[in-house]
Amino acid sequence: MATLTYKYLGDRDLSDAKVLLQSGSASMTSRLVQQSVEKNLKQFIEDNGDTEDLVLLSIHNTVKLYDKVVSLSGLDYNKDDRKMMSVLRDYYYDLNYPGEECMEISPDEAKEAVEFATRLISEINWKKHS
Repeated sequence: MATLTYKYLGDRDLSDAKVLLQSGSASMTSRLVQQSVEKNLKQFIEDNGDTEDLVLLSIHNTVKLYDKVVSLSGLDYNKDDRKMMSVLRDYYYDLNYPGEECMEISPDEAKEAVEFATRLISEINWKKHS
């Protein structure tokens, strides 16, 4: 069996999120969107980063991952995209674990997350940079 890549798994997560969105499962949709974005950003870092960057493959902080991809890729820094990365980072923790910050997501928020992830992933230049 071939080794599955972050990109493959991230794209699969986004595809599953789109199906779940149609079924009305906003929280699970949003969790999968967060995972999709995280994995796609990690793939870019794995392909284009140096040895020191690879430590980022063990974190779930989409803001830090986004910042590194912007610095490695020449992707235009977008303050709204970075703000959404912060929202997605919060989804990782606040949709998965109980506590004061635990939240529910509306269908509109889940739809916005899916649309954001779809656009962002399509904008990343997946070719290796040198």
